[in-house]
Amino acid sequence: MSTQLRSEIHKLTSTRLWWILLLAMAIGSAGITALVVFAGLNAPRSPLDFNTAEGVVPAYNIALALTYIFPLAIGVVLVTQEHHSRTLTATLLAEPRRARVYGAKIAVGLCTALLYGVVSVASGALVTAALLTGHGQSSFLTHTSVLSALAGSVVVLTLWGAIGVGVGALVRNQTVAIVGILVLTQFLEPALRVLSSSLGHSAMAHLLPGSAGDLAGGGTIMSAATQATGGTQTLGFLVLAFYALAICALGAVRFARYQVS
Repeated sequence: MSTQLRSEIHKLTSTRLWWILLLAMAIGSAGITALVVFAGLNAPRSPLDFNTAEGVVPAYNIALALTYIFPLAIGVVLVTQEHHSRTLTATLLAEPRRARVYGAKIAVGLCTALLYGVVSVASGALVTAALLTGHGQSSFLTHTSVLSALAGSVVVLTLWGAIGVGVGALVRNQTVAIVGILVLTQFLEPALRVLSSSLGHSAMAHLLPGSAGDLAGGGTIMSAATQATGGTQTLGFLVLAFYALAICALGAVRFARYQVS
C-alpha cells in the first residue's frame, strides 16, 4: 500500500495544479476575509457581530464558506487526471487490485485536503484576528468557541477532499466533473438554501452537504444570511461524513467497473 501511496503522491506533485490551487486558496481566503471583515468593522450597521466570541465565528469561518471548492476540486483531479492523461491503464497494470488504487487516492485526497484546510483556515484566521485587534476589538482567537470553529472548519475541508475523489470516480470526464461541482456548490445549493429559508424551513437545509459543512464549522456568513437555525456541530459532521462515505462508496463501485484498454 505504501508503494501505491507514494505513486499517487508523485502523480499529484509532478504537476503544478496542486500548489497553484493551494496558493489561490490561501490568497482567496486572506483577501476575501480581509474585505468582508474590514467592511463589517467600518459599516454603520454591520450584519456581523464582533462583540462576542460566538458572534465573531462567522468572520473566522469566511474561508470555510467560500473556499471548500478547492479541496473538492483537487480530489476530483486525483481521479480524472488519469483519464485525461490516459495513464490509468498503466496504473492498473502496475497494481491490478483496484480497491488498493482507489483507497490510495482517497488517502492522498484526504491528506492534501487537510493541508489545504490548514493553510486556508490559518490565513483567514490570522487576517481576522489582525483586523479585529487593529480596530481595538478583542480577537477572541483563543476562545473555545472560535478554536472549535477553526478546528471544525479544517475537518470539514478535509472531508470535501474525500468527496472530490468519489465524484471524480463517478464522473470520469474532468471538465464535466469540475463544471458540475461548480454549478452544484456555487449556484444550485445556495439557491435551495435561500428557498428553504424563505419558506420557513431553514433547518431542512442542514441536510445539504454545503450547509452541513457550515454547521460543522460552527456557522458561516452563509448560515447567517439564510437565517439557518437549529442543529449542532455534531449533526453537521454526521451529515457531511455520510455524504463522504456514500459518495466514496459509489465511486468505488464505479472505479471497480472501469473498462480500460
